[in-house]
Amino acid sequence: MLALVAAATVAAVSGVVDVGGRLASARPEWLLLATGLELASVFGFIATVQLVFGEWLPKRLSLRMGLVVRAATIVAPGGGLAAVGIGAKALRNGRMQGNRAPRAIAFLLLTNAPNFIALGLFGTALGAGLLSGPNTPVLTFVPAAIGFATIGATLLIPKVSKQRSARVPPSSPRRAISGAARALELGVIEARSLVAGRSWKLLGAGAYYAADNAVLWATFSAFGHVHPPVALFAMAYLIGSAAGSVPVPAGIGVVEGGMIGLLALYGAPALCAAIAVLAYRAISIGLPLALGGLAFIGLFRRVREV
Repeated sequence: MLALVAAATVAAVSGVVDVGGRLASARPEWLLLATGLELASVFGFIATVQLVFGEWLPKRLSLRMGLVVRAATIVAPGGGLAAVGIGAKALRNGRMQGNRAPRAIAFLLLTNAPNFIALGLFGTALGAGLLSGPNTPVLTFVPAAIGFATIGATLLIPKVSKQRSARVPPSSPRRAISGAARALELGVIEARSLVAGRSWKLLGAGAYYAADNAVLWATFSAFGHVHPPVALFAMAYLIGSAAGSVPVPAGIGVVEGGMIGLLALYGAPALCAAIAVLAYRAISIGLPLALGGLAFIGLFRRVREV
């Protein structure tokens, strides 16, 4: 509902009345391509689930669990971690028992790493004038610095955490914080170990990000809009998607507003951005939720049998 209000406001400001006509003029072949790209993104996510948890999960269960986790990440921030617990209970033989926190953290790191890498690279390239688009520091170098700083800080966690843990007495109230830092440290170590393994499934994390980003590009084409440069798509997608961390179910209204505002700020026509983002969100939310719902039914039946 908030997304529709935002789109209507943008349309009014831009002076374009025939929004319905623009929506009705969608080119179905591009919408089909957008759906296929979102499906590729979902399977990239599943490949990452299999990479991280595959040794504990039978292949069929890892497919179902991947779909459920993907849907859970849409419905609520951190929902994917809860879905990992559901999958663990679904295993009768207990192969996934024990401390799963490091693997869960490694999973979150791997699925989010492409976002920060792309933010750093595209922001730097735009700011340096290597790619066409705005080169204002606040829109380029600042986001890039945040992206690279996040990656650097994450890689330093094992060293910093180990030094701080050694100085905290066992009875100290800070021990709980130290324990959380230790779990994060182990998660980073797990993620680095998985990357060092050079499994082809590592490509899944990149596909999860890139294919979902490409859905937005396809929805621009579906309505005959002039494409902003790829770098602008990437920056608006990354920064706008960050609004999804706000505790609103599926980020509805917040993500749409963030993406539309960022695309307009980076130079895309406001009305074009509004229509394309609404179509993108319909596909990127609807398809994973539909697949995840079907998978959850099968997973829930297995849990009840335990």
